[in-house]
Amino acid sequence: MAYNVLILDDDVDFNSLLTDIFEQADYIVTSLTDPIEAVEVFKNNDFDLVVTDHRMPEMTGAEFMEVIKQIKPKVPVIMVSGFMENDTIRTLISGGVGGVFLKPLNIFSLLDRTAELIDEANRLKQNTHSHAGASVGEVETEARGFSFNSFPCKSQASIDFAERLYGLRNFKSTLSLIGEPGTQFRLICEDIRNFYESEKEHFIYLSPGSFDTEQVLSMFEEAKLSGAERVTCVLLDVESMTDAQKHLATALSKCTGVFESIEMPSRAIFCANGDLDVLFDEGRVDEDLYILMGTAEVCVPALRDCALDIAILAQQMVVDIIREKGLTSVSRFEASARDFLSKQSWDNNYEQLRVTVRQVMESNPGEVLMLSAVTAALQSTTLASPRARFESRLSHTRVDYVRAASILFEGDKAKVAAFFGTDTAVIEATLK
Repeated sequence: MAYNVLILDDDVDFNSLLTDIFEQADYIVTSLTDPIEAVEVFKNNDFDLVVTDHRMPEMTGAEFMEVIKQIKPKVPVIMVSGFMENDTIRTLISGGVGGVFLKPLNIFSLLDRTAELIDEANRLKQNTHSHAGASVGEVETEARGFSFNSFPCKSQASIDFAERLYGLRNFKSTLSLIGEPGTQFRLICEDIRNFYESEKEHFIYLSPGSFDTEQVLSMFEEAKLSGAERVTCVLLDVESMTDAQKHLATALSKCTGVFESIEMPSRAIFCANGDLDVLFDEGRVDEDLYILMGTAEVCVPALRDCALDIAILAQQMVVDIIREKGLTSVSRFEASARDFLSKQSWDNNYEQLRVTVRQVMESNPGEVLMLSAVTAALQSTTLASPRARFESRLSHTRVDYVRAASILFEGDKAKVAAFFGTDTAVIEATLK
């Protein structure tokens, strides 16, 4: 069932962005820029949810919400704004707003909250009218109660994965993420970090190109100085580490050997490409690591098992590229292109999708991303899959260098940008 969403924002470009986001997520969208007109449209039509800007010339978003709540009080409202005082946010929440999002938006969180609010409204309707005999398929899935950004969670495989990961969020010692080549381990670990509201949770990322004793001890010291109460060490591409690094990984997870001096509570997330048993049989994971990694193992679903998520992920990548390039217009995939993306096997998973979307944006930078550009880009990444893996590894190394420079310059992005001869927007995008 497609739900109807009313979008009100006097900023034409941002209004267009919101419209594209919700249409890509299969909502029926009515977008307006005038709040007076929006009140009349709302009065004469049925909407499942309203998304409104806060700062508008004719009336504020709070005033608009007050008016429409008098007309149809049960329709949920989400408020967006470039800036909002904490007191204003508290007032809005007490006044009945269902969610407050500050620009730039986290698209997945916005869509997650939209689904939750519509689900809550539907359950309220069912309870009010006591609908007997309704089939399970007619009732929306229960809201997760936590945000998850690495997958949109529209497919059952990604929903199950998100819920399992959330259930294991308080692991004490080790957690292993096992995925196929091209899995978005960094994004997944960011989700784990975001499960905690406290800033006392500190994550450090270690890959074959940046993992040695000195680097680890330096990162722990940095975490201590920042006031962290616990450190989670994310070990990426474990199967590609040297034998010495694998021994270090074991010692780090147990805080033994060269890491005995670490007093701060810590734990480890191992990230590996390939089946753990196969990696052990091939000698790419030694026995000590094999035992550690098998303690709490979670398999990351492949993109081919998450068909309903793929088009949304691709559109998110488009938005990221637009922000990176400083563009104002938002490109979107035509329907046939979205359908095509969802039906592909994606042998190199997230990385192949990312490279494909970037090539599409380079070859077809218009407002509508055509099917022909998608098929050409996918053929290119399929034929050049070793190159895609090479570019992925370079991308990870770039992130490691920027993170190291950020530590060196104590988080001063302007100094980091000057060091690399670029601007702060590029540094912020890389760190993100």
